[in-house]
Amino acid sequence: MRFAFGDLFEDIGRWFLAGIVIAGLITAFLSPQVIERYLGDGMFSMLAMLAVAVPLYVCATASTPIAAALALKGLSPGAALVFLLAGPATNAASLTVVSKILGKRATGIYLGSIILCSLGIGMAANVVYSWLGIDITSWVQHDSLEEHGLFSIAMAVVLLFLILRTFIPKSNKS
Repeated sequence: MRFAFGDLFEDIGRWFLAGIVIAGLITAFLSPQVIERYLGDGMFSMLAMLAVAVPLYVCATASTPIAAALALKGLSPGAALVFLLAGPATNAASLTVVSKILGKRATGIYLGSIILCSLGIGMAANVVYSWLGIDITSWVQHDSLEEHGLFSIAMAVVLLFLILRTFIPKSNKS
């Protein structure tokens, strides 16, 4: 229990909170028309997400809410998947470590493999979503106002408390 509600939140809590905040900003300030106009639905959107994800220092914990917010604004599922796959695997810190351990040639092969696999899987995801006729944005479009119940609000407060608790320095008792 200590690991689940202590150590784990210390490791991922700050990143998760950062991802939620960025996703909230995307949801509040980015219009679906911007995604549709500048990113579209094809290979360009996947390459754009790749260009953002590769140099960005983002872990999987933070990238998930960001990708979800972008997908709900109209980004293709494949482009969101490219962001999720390439971001955590190719950030500058991990590439530096891989380069020191395996060398520059192996790092180039590693980076190229991740880029090619991410793009291939992203294209496959778009094909599957198109073939099945699934539209991600329709999942959140409701005709009536949906209110969250008391349980949902209480659990959000508990999660926020557990994350914010990691910001409080621990006193070292001997």
